[in-house]
Amino acid sequence: GIVSALGRTYPEFFNTYTNLVQHDAAINPGNSGGPLIDANGDVVGVNTLGIPDAQGIFFAIPSNNVQEVVTTLIAEGEVVYPFLGITSVGLTDEIAAELDVDVDD
Repeated sequence: GIVSALGRTYPEFFNTYTNLVQHDAAINPGNSGGPLIDANGDVVGVNTLGIPDAQGIFFAIPSNNVQEVVTTLIAEGEVVYPFLGITSVGLTDEIAAELDVDVDD
């Protein structure tokens, strides 16, 4: 397979998965979670998901992230990921009008 991007976020809107390795090595039901390896046989990531409506776009969690999680699990028994649960958008003229907000140009 080919690695086509690093540091990807999926889905982009909710930042559910961040810092992913995007590749085209197929992840089929039943074999996700396996290693993504390079030509030397070194593990570069752990396959985690594919985009169902796209052909050949798959993602892996980078091996350095996996190592951090494993280390934390061994030391503390859990990994905590804080999540605020909000997103922001720029104030467009349409949104300002809808909210009846004055916008100075």
